[in-house]
Amino acid sequence: MRRFVMSDSHGGYRAMMQCLERCGFDNDADQLYFLGDVVDGWPETKESIDVLLGINHLVYLLGNHDQWALEYYGDKMGKGEDPPGLWLWQGGAATIESYGAGKPMPKDHLALLQNAKPYHVTEDNILLVHAGFDTEKAIEETDPDYLIWDRTFVKRCYSRFVAGHPLTVAPYKEVYIGHTPTISLDRRNKKPLHIGNVTLTDTGAAFNGCLSILDMDSKEVWQSDIVMQLYPSEEGRNGMSWNQLNQK
Repeated sequence: MRRFVMSDSHGGYRAMMQCLERCGFDNDADQLYFLGDVVDGWPETKESIDVLLGINHLVYLLGNHDQWALEYYGDKMGKGEDPPGLWLWQGGAATIESYGAGKPMPKDHLALLQNAKPYHVTEDNILLVHAGFDTEKAIEETDPDYLIWDRTFVKRCYSRFVAGHPLTVAPYKEVYIGHTPTISLDRRNKKPLHIGNVTLTDTGAAFNGCLSILDMDSKEVWQSDIVMQLYPSEEGRNGMSWNQLNQK
């Protein structure tokens, strides 16, 4: 069984399909660890979750955007005419449009997010988590909001990387993180970033980067096209579409 890692597709169904096809994903034999945030941004959240529900060996982790969508579709967030503006601006409007304004999220889609894990540790001691974790605490004692929102861990790792200092995060063999796009740390880097035994997997699919899928064991990486180009008339979370950008 090959083990693959993907994260932060943000409604980019076309990019997901490219990644799965390009890596030769075998749905009968291969494992997919998805590190959260399948929702919000590009227009095909519904189609994206349909794909994940068809993966036989899937471990899905909760992302911060998944939590927002859960709050909205679980009636814990203001709905109707005025759902919270921050969520709408950060891609929630595209998720609502994907399912249809005023319509519920299908029960099996909602269940995927409701049953998402806050983190996962493999049998060979590899940690997977959406945003980061507090190295001063046992992972099981960390506040779930920290695991899906906080960027402190990534900032510390990246500071050591920039300074040229070695990094090994105990007690794990490896750590895989989503949430923080590599292009937000270095706009030129649209590939997963390895910092010691930590790998940042979000390569900016929500913005002007690509979606990536990694083989956890061979370390091989496959990428989609630039996601903006796959949805050239959609603004996503960029505030400007690919077509608008190239008319200037």
